[in-house]
Parts: sequence; structure tokens; C-alpha cells
Amino acid sequence: MFVAAFPSKAGTLDDIRQRGDVRCGVFPDDPGRSAISAAGRWEGFYVDYCRALAVAVLGDPDAVRFVEVGPQSRFTSLVERRVDVVMYSSTWTLGRENLYGIAFPAIYLFDGQGLMVRANSGITSLKDLDGRSVCVTPSTTSQANLESLLHQGAINAKVVYANGDAFFRGNCDAYSADRVNLAINRANRADDPKRYQILPFSMSREPIGPMVRDDDLQWQKIVAAVVNAVIVAEELGLDQANVETAGRDAVSGERASLLGANTQVADWLGLKPDWSRQVIRQVGNYGEIFNRHFGPDTPIGLDRGLNRLWSQGGVLYAPLFK
Repeated sequence: MFVAAFPSKAGTLDDIRQRGDVRCGVFPDDPGRSAISAAGRWEGFYVDYCRALAVAVLGDPDAVRFVEVGPQSRFTSLVERRVDVVMYSSTWTLGRENLYGIAFPAIYLFDGQGLMVRANSGITSLKDLDGRSVCVTPSTTSQANLESLLHQGAINAKVVYANGDAFFRGNCDAYSADRVNLAINRANRADDPKRYQILPFSMSREPIGPMVRDDDLQWQKIVAAVVNAVIVAEELGLDQANVETAGRDAVSGERASLLGANTQVADWLGLKPDWSRQVIRQVGNYGEIFNRHFGPDTPIGLDRGLNRLWSQGGVLYAPLFK
């Protein structure tokens, strides 16, 4: 049987094992995506993926060195090798991959650009922005999308290059960003979240995923495998509570690969046989990660939407894990 192998030269995985930590680029954001808690600990949806990756390669969710990055340094930090991976709300585009020499190994969040307005503004559509002002963060895909749509629709709106804080201060009539971003801003920064409405439409598709350099195929595959493992775990009904006891008799298929009974995937990646079982046990499946930071029991209160499993009406879908 032919088995593909990675080059023997030292790569990112070897560097991480020698250092003893994963250098993960994160943005110091509001609670939900990535932020430092009152106890001084990084927490959030993207932070959990940093920890899941550390479990996969080092067996320890705390073996992460968090490196703060911003809209521009999220790319340069990879090129300059200051980080091994960036977990950020970065939209996967071919232009970014080619311009910066990076790769998006997988998608961990399906989003779309939206509009947030004051509930009493009378704005219900993009056309209603004619003669009004809209804030958008510069140097983002949201800026490019918004300006293109306004031009195409001949909508005479004033574009203000500023973030959500400017909107809440009254500097503009609307704020445009990814819908998850809007929900997080409303939950954490609005004086009264009930005064603000996120309009029920999307103006773009925004596949969000981790970023790595494009010069290490093994590392790309490891990052992709971690993202996909937690998706497959939810589909198979494996979670933090049951992964240690569920399906120990599995000898083939995805369940066997996830639980470590079949070591072929682990061998391909250069990881320990039980790496994915440990990721599920120590961090959780996709639904657990999403609900922990974005779900209905959090201030953000997001519905899963497109991020439901494909079998439940969403588009969350992973390659076969075998």
C-alpha cells in the first residue's frame, strides 16, 4: 500500500516541539472571539482553537504563547515567522493567499457582512443609506464590499472609516461588518443592546479560517485536521463528557480515527494516536466551542445559522476523517 509521507526536513511541528509551545496570533478583542478575562487568561472562540492545536501537537491546552496581532500584522507576523498560526476573524480570499504567501487550511466560521442600525432609525435596507453615513473598519474586506455595493446600487452614502465605537458614539447612522462582529460589538460596547438592530440580510459570504504560512504542507494539514476533527466529533455525537467512553470498540471509519483506534490519520500527520480524542476531551466539539462563546446562553446570543451541521440545515461540513 502506498502511504504519502512529508519531507524529513525540520518544519513548524519540529520547531513547536523543541520550544514547547504553539505561537498563536490573536486579536485583543471583546469577549467572545479573543480577549483577556478578568483573571488574566485568554478566552474566546478563536482562543479555543489555539488551545485545541496545542493539545493536538503537545497534549496541553495551555502550551500556547499568545501573540497579539492586528489587521495588518496578522499577515506580517506569519511572514516574519513570529507566529505559527493566526486565529482571527480573517476572510479566506485567494488574493490574501497570493499577496502574503499564506494559506487558509480550513473554515471554522461561516459568516456574512451585515448592517447594524439604531432600532428607531427607519433603515431597513442598503438603499435606505442614501444620504446617510455608514462606518466601516478600513483595510478590511468589509470596506471593499461596502464601497462596491454602494457604487453598484448608486447609493449616495458617506463612508466613515471607523469601527463600532464611532457608531455607538453617534458618528454614523449604520455600522457594517461581519455579522458575528456586529453581534459582539452590540453585546459588549452598546450602552443598551436593545436599542440596536442587526438587519436580517447578508451582503457577502465570509468564510473565516485560521491562517498559516504556505511553505509547510504538514503544518497546513495539521491545522486543517484540528478544525475538521471538532466538526466531525459533533456530527458523530462525541463531546467532552462522553469521548472517553463512547465507541471504544470502534475499529474502522471516522469514529475509530477520532478515538485513536485507527492510527493511520495520526501517522500521516506525525501526531500521537489519541491526539483528536484529547482535543475533544480537553476543548470540546464544534458545538461546544461555538455555544461556549457565541451561543444563546452568552451575552452575544448568536443562533448557529449557517454554522449548523450540514445534517441540521447549515453548511458546516468536514472532509471524511479517515
